[in-house]
Amino acid sequence: MPEPSRCWVCHRSVDEIATIVDFETPQEREIAQQVSQVNRFRTKFVESADLWRRGIPKEFKDMDFKFVTSNADQFATIRILKEVVDAKKLMVDWLVDASAKLHTADGELQNFGASPLEKGDRELLLRMLDQFEARWRRRLVNDGGKGVDSRGYQSGFEGLKLSDGVEFVIAGGALYYDVQSQLLDIARRKEVNNKPKRNVLPVQVNGYPPVPLCSVCAGLIKELRGPQPKEAQPSPQEEAPAEQHVEEVKVAQAAEVTVGAEEAIDAPPQVAEIIKKIGPATKDAPKTRPLHEHRAKEEWDEMMEQQAQKGE
Repeated sequence: MPEPSRCWVCHRSVDEIATIVDFETPQEREIAQQVSQVNRFRTKFVESADLWRRGIPKEFKDMDFKFVTSNADQFATIRILKEVVDAKKLMVDWLVDASAKLHTADGELQNFGASPLEKGDRELLLRMLDQFEARWRRRLVNDGGKGVDSRGYQSGFEGLKLSDGVEFVIAGGALYYDVQSQLLDIARRKEVNNKPKRNVLPVQVNGYPPVPLCSVCAGLIKELRGPQPKEAQPSPQEEAPAEQHVEEVKVAQAAEVTVGAEEAIDAPPQVAEIIKKIGPATKDAPKTRPLHEHRAKEEWDEMMEQQAQKGE
């Protein structure tokens, strides 16, 4: 027998994973409770059926079943009659309705959440009903006593004696519980199939060769490949041209010089306004001479003018 595939991370097989992490849903618990209830009722029904057989008085055994059950008040001495009539209404009449629905293309059984039935499930239930009818050579659907059909089957309880009618009810009750159990099993299988699947499949991670990962580990790994790092986007200030940045620095420095000059000048408002209009000094502006240079040139000019006048 080949070795079962195991998860590369936890090294467990599918069966081992199912044993550890499988859980029971609320619907599964409810179905399990209903199965237990059906089994309990079946046991009580079998006990009651034995009492029915022994509770039929000999003088009434050969009477017509339909006549006796239709006039139950007149046959109050038959103590088990009420239970038999209730069982017929609850179980056999339900089977009659189920048979009619299953033989109809659009008919569905509304029971235990198992509807709509799959084709295979519908065929299985139909086989159970057909086998019951073949065993008794009677059809469940009561067509008003139209006699024997093409298969030679009589309709319902037509022509049955009281004792035979009770046996037909008992057999119908057993079939009723069989069908109920089958419907519960269908509902349980549907619930199980809707649960997450447990498997071990090859998974490719970040371009490496595929490795087997179980469904649990694959689900726990949120992202097998982490997010790619994003490239840093330059801010608007960094995107500005270098020349523009240099010019902004020059303007800022000029503003500082202007403010400094304005604060340092001790002059009338008219002079300060003129200096503002002229603006700050730059390296391209002509250099000014100190005040003593201007005074020396003025004295030289005066001396030259005086000598010129003497020579005349």
